[in-house]
Amino acid sequence: MKKPLHVLLVEDSDLDAAHLMMELRRGGFEPESHRVELPEQFEAALRNDTWDVIICDYHLPRFSAPQALDHYRVAGLDIPFIVVSGAIGEETAVDLMRAGAHDYLLKHRLTRLAAAVDRELHQAESRRAKRRAESLFQAVLRASPLPGLLVDRATARVIDGSDSFRRQFLDGNPGAAQRALFELIEFSQTERIEQLLARGSGTAWYAVYYVDGAARIANVRCYSVAHEGGAYAYVVLEDVTEQHYLKAAFDAVPDPLLIISSEQTLLYVNRAAEELFGDLYFGMAIGSALRFPNLEGDWWRTLGRFDERRIEIAGQPYDASANPFRFAGEAETSTILTLHNVSDEEELRHLAMHDALTGVYNMRHFQDAVEPQLVDGGTLALLDVDHFKTINDERGHAAGDVALITFANLVRSELRAGELFARLGGDEFAVFFPPAAASAALDVVRAIYARIARTPFRYDGADYPFTVSSGIASAHAGDSLESLRRRADQALYEAKRQGRARWIVAEAPLIRPSATFSPQAGKRATNDEQA
Repeated sequence: MKKPLHVLLVEDSDLDAAHLMMELRRGGFEPESHRVELPEQFEAALRNDTWDVIICDYHLPRFSAPQALDHYRVAGLDIPFIVVSGAIGEETAVDLMRAGAHDYLLKHRLTRLAAAVDRELHQAESRRAKRRAESLFQAVLRASPLPGLLVDRATARVIDGSDSFRRQFLDGNPGAAQRALFELIEFSQTERIEQLLARGSGTAWYAVYYVDGAARIANVRCYSVAHEGGAYAYVVLEDVTEQHYLKAAFDAVPDPLLIISSEQTLLYVNRAAEELFGDLYFGMAIGSALRFPNLEGDWWRTLGRFDERRIEIAGQPYDASANPFRFAGEAETSTILTLHNVSDEEELRHLAMHDALTGVYNMRHFQDAVEPQLVDGGTLALLDVDHFKTINDERGHAAGDVALITFANLVRSELRAGELFARLGGDEFAVFFPPAAASAALDVVRAIYARIARTPFRYDGADYPFTVSSGIASAHAGDSLESLRRRADQALYEAKRQGRARWIVAEAPLIRPSATFSPQAGKRATNDEQA
């Protein structure tokens, strides 16, 4: 099937015109031609109709191919323009090609006319496709929501830009585009952008620029573009001002913070979380990073709003809290997970509850812990290190500290779970036996005395035996810690009055004597035997 061909023919000879059409038919075309001989006819034909190809005789009585090419160029058309001539020199043919002709043929050699027309039609279509692609690219460039611009890398001059770039930096004036980049955009560190253009590609992260005097922050991305021997860069400004300030705010939070999607992938971490966990990245499955011994998988998903859970990370205690939420359109919840290091708070809590020298409970915590238990009873033992002042005076306060620490460790080694041990002040200590352990209190006291009798405190390379006096009282109905302590204190006073190194059990209204221990021999004797 022959291909239709709309031909504008510039020819004054009927015979030559017929010959040309015959050659096109032989080549597989079905030509439909319109013949002109004068300049004004040629102009009108270009203006009033569309053509697939122009075939032009080189010389006509009142027109010529060079003149026709002038009109052709003014019209701005891209139609195959083929010159035919009876005789034409090589130099003239070259001039015609430079002037815009696509090919030239001799009239006595028209056998390749159809092939030349077919080739030029395909090339013209390729040029039109390229122009459409370039036009589409320009449309895409201008439609970009981000300010984008094409820059000549050699001169840093802006060639073109997106509509958003024009609105933001040119006040919508397209004529202002052909200016230097740094005249249009003020950067705080121009050298960073210059280096980026010199490289041709890459990103200048968090570059500061100014809009109407206000500082903004953008990731400036650069893409190298080579075109027709020129070196260009496509530069995009991704404004991240709000995200940057939000990130800075998150990074200022001292607690590690992670935002976890409903698919349990990582959406965001602050700097503290990066320092704690190391290499984290957007979209990673978070389960491996948050998997710890003795914790079930996805443990953070079990936390309700404002719930806390104590976990250990890298040997440090953390309180983990979760704030579940949903992104718009999500059916499943995402999570903001906060990890608060409580090691300092634990240390402060420990210091607030414990004696700094011996490590046992202090008086305040002892009172708070014992008072609620007195409703059900219990037994209190007060213990004093005998002749403690003498130890301080003769051997120094450092020796006295060693004696107290040794004593505290000895007592602690004999106590059982639930029995509270505290230093009340100076050399005075207390042990509270809860109701369930009250019946065995005397057994524990005996064990303490036995251990003290065989364990001197060691100071400055020497061993020094020491003894302890104790008063023991059991709680009665309605007792407060103060009244219970008063009775135990009376028993302690009686133990000292009787010569120390012994314990006395108070039983209202009587004071019952107990056994004593000799630190030298570790031998137990009753008060009756001593008398």
